[in-house]
Amino acid sequence: MNLAGRAATVRLPIGLKARWRTGGLPGTHKQPELKRMKSLQGLGAALINPHYDTLGAGITKPNFLSTPKTVSVIGAPLSWGQPLAGTDHGPELLRKEGLLNCLTGLEWRVENEGDVEVQPPNPSDPVPDEGLIGGKAKNCYCVGKGLNKIFDKVTQAHKKSNFVLTLGGDHSISTASVAATIAHRPETGIIWVDAHGDLNTPASSPSGNMHGMPLGLLMGLCDTSLLPGFEWLKNAPVLRPEQIVFVGLRDLDAGERDIIRSSGIRAYTMQHVDRWGIGKVMDMALDHLRNADGSLPPLHLSYDIDAVDPEQAPATGTVVRGGFNFREAHYVAEAVSETGMLGSMDLVEVNPMLTAGKEAELTVQLGMALIASGMGSRIL
Repeated sequence: MNLAGRAATVRLPIGLKARWRTGGLPGTHKQPELKRMKSLQGLGAALINPHYDTLGAGITKPNFLSTPKTVSVIGAPLSWGQPLAGTDHGPELLRKEGLLNCLTGLEWRVENEGDVEVQPPNPSDPVPDEGLIGGKAKNCYCVGKGLNKIFDKVTQAHKKSNFVLTLGGDHSISTASVAATIAHRPETGIIWVDAHGDLNTPASSPSGNMHGMPLGLLMGLCDTSLLPGFEWLKNAPVLRPEQIVFVGLRDLDAGERDIIRSSGIRAYTMQHVDRWGIGKVMDMALDHLRNADGSLPPLHLSYDIDAVDPEQAPATGTVVRGGFNFREAHYVAEAVSETGMLGSMDLVEVNPMLTAGKEAELTVQLGMALIASGMGSRIL
């Protein structure tokens, strides 16, 4: 497998194709042209803001990860959990932007696992009985089957005691990454960074789009045995409300509000960020996950780039104004990283086909920079 991921031709917006700094289209065998890329200390040729070029010396590796510290980079180009084409290009473009060089510059040993092969919907796919599930679950079968493959891939990486970095794809992919993570380390705390709650079920979802259901499925809020393609999920542990902390919420469906209130999930919205600042919010979020003795469990960071304000990250599918500014977005990842307990991370919903040229490029660059912040990059 080449470093670009799958050998498939993709269509990029006019302008993005012409201006993409690393040269060559995602999925081709053309090597990146690095002559236009500024070489940064600690990051090689990675395109990172110049303030994010230093490894945080005080950041320790979790003792449950292998030595030397090794990251499995898994592409999860699943886009059928929502209606907009393009999120499947995210893993390839992040690699093209220099992600692997960035990680090696941060002193990680990198195992590039390529992209999980995901099949598109087929007219012959089985469909759920809407009367039994109480609503819609669009593209249920192909999403479920794709997630099963991602689950297996993430499980294999966890068995090697590697850090697992999963690149989406839409946020439905976290159904698989989180399920595999809590199957391997059941006590893991989940920090869900998102504008949206992703707590829906087919019965509560206004749209039936499965990228809005990962937490609802993981918490067992519906009978997944009624969802064709999701048979594998019945053997996964159920995610408990006290294991979850939301950060950055600002657009919730009515059913999601009810679930958060009734289940007691700890949720920090953008109103809390406005009131207390991102530093205090992250302190409280992490404190909520602490064990009785004050220690932290292993952590998983699921980061939807739509948590960031569209001025900073315009190329994403469900845009909502009023999100994190540039520094707030980075601080969330930095704060989790600095605990020394982060063992896995998702970066999802980068969609370069929704904007042309520079805006798409900037969103991909931000996505890579957020990964870098979560994996050790620091200003000083």
